[in-house]
Amino acid sequence: MTIVFLYALINGFSLVAGAFIGIYFKLQQKVIAAVMAFGSGVLICALTFGLMEEAFGHGGFDSVITGFLIGGILYMAGDYAVHHFGGRKHRRHQHSPAKHDASGLMIVLGSTLDGVPESIALGIALFANQTVGMIMIAAIVISNIPESIASIGGLKREKFPTIAILAIWISIGIVVALATILSFVFLHDLNAGTVGILESLAAGAILAMLAGGMMPEAYEEGGYGISILTIVGFLVTFVLSRI
Repeated sequence: MTIVFLYALINGFSLVAGAFIGIYFKLQQKVIAAVMAFGSGVLICALTFGLMEEAFGHGGFDSVITGFLIGGILYMAGDYAVHHFGGRKHRRHQHSPAKHDASGLMIVLGSTLDGVPESIALGIALFANQTVGMIMIAAIVISNIPESIASIGGLKREKFPTIAILAIWISIGIVVALATILSFVFLHDLNAGTVGILESLAAGAILAMLAGGMMPEAYEEGGYGISILTIVGFLVTFVLSRI
C-alpha cells in the first residue's frame, strides 16, 4: 500500500509542479511541446502494452471492446462540454469559437478531465501489474506538467493571485491522488471481467485525450520535427518495459 500512496503523491505533485513552473518560469512553447510529444509516446506505449494487454487478459474481447469504446466516448463528451464553455481555448489548434471567453477555471476543469482517467488507470495498474504501474506513473508525470503550465495564462488573465492559483492546483493534485488511491482500494476485489472493462475504459479515455489534446497541441507548437519525440517516447518506454 505504501507504493500506492507514493505513486498517488507523485501523480498529484506533478500537477502542482507544472503550475509552479508556469508561474515562476518562462518556458518556450517549443520546450513544452517537446515534453508533450515525448509524453504522448510514453502514454501510447503504456496504454497499448500495459492497460490493453491487461484488460484482454482479464476479460477478453468483450471487456476490451466495451470498455475502450465507452471510455473514449465519455472523454469526448466531457471534453466537448469543457471546450464549449471555453475551457480548451488555450489550445491554439482548436479553432472553433466558444460561446464564452476562455475561463481559467474551465481550463483547470479540462485538466482534471484529463487527469482523472489517468489516475484511475494508475490505481488499476498498480494492483494488476506493478511494472505497468511504473510505466503509467512516468507517462502521467510527463503529461501532467505541460497541462498545468498551459493553464496559468488563463488564470492570470482572470486576476487570480499566485496563492489562489497554487491553491487551485493543490486541490486538483489532491483529487487525482485520491482517484489513484480509491481506484486501487475499491476496484481491487472486482471480478476479472469488470476489471478488464475498467482498464480498457481508462485506456480509451487516455487515447481520446492524446488524439484530441496532447498530440495536436505538441504538433502545433513544435512543428514537423516534433513527431520524432513521440516515436522516441514510445520506443524508450517499450524497451524499458521489456528489460
